[in-house]
Amino acid sequence: MKLEPYTEELRGCPVKGNAYPVLVLGIGNPLMGDDGAGVELAHRLQERDYGPLVHVEEGGTQGMTLLPLLEDADTLILLDAVRTGALPGTGGQVTIAARAPEQRAAARCAGLHAAPLTALEQLLPHFDAVINTIPAPVLGAAQLCGTLPRAITLVGVEALHTDFCRPMSAEVQEALPKALDTAEALIARALAEHQAQKNAHA
Repeated sequence: MKLEPYTEELRGCPVKGNAYPVLVLGIGNPLMGDDGAGVELAHRLQERDYGPLVHVEEGGTQGMTLLPLLEDADTLILLDAVRTGALPGTGGQVTIAARAPEQRAAARCAGLHAAPLTALEQLLPHFDAVINTIPAPVLGAAQLCGTLPRAITLVGVEALHTDFCRPMSAEVQEALPKALDTAEALIARALAEHQAQKNAHA
């Protein structure tokens, strides 16, 4: 059996050569009631046109297959259901500056073993309240590969229930428009920052 050499074509990365600064990722399981909030938000955002610099993905429960999407993203906006003990339907955002652009580039060039774990250690505590456990392993892998986005924001909606095959609660459904506005404001801010960086290097 003849082995083929490893190439980017074989790797099949969906975003290679098509870089965008802003990745919006909806996480969760729509079959588990309120846990589908992140995917529903992503679906609604996909109906709007933000131009070629923004990519909105319904990540669902894909896990590590989402890793290539992070490669060219400068800003990551995660949408998911959370459980913090707050009233169901309430929400908020947590923004973490993962690393400076030059640190990200250096880690990417240095390879797996040279990537510092400080950003990962900063990120993981914020995912204690996230119902879906996918974000932490994916971000951890991106950290080790040197492809962790510069800034990461989690937009969370407090869940009432995550029972299998039950519809989304009325409280979470009513909270979605506000969470959508939050996500759109973050997209606009990320695009403004990208334009400012571009102007600074012009």
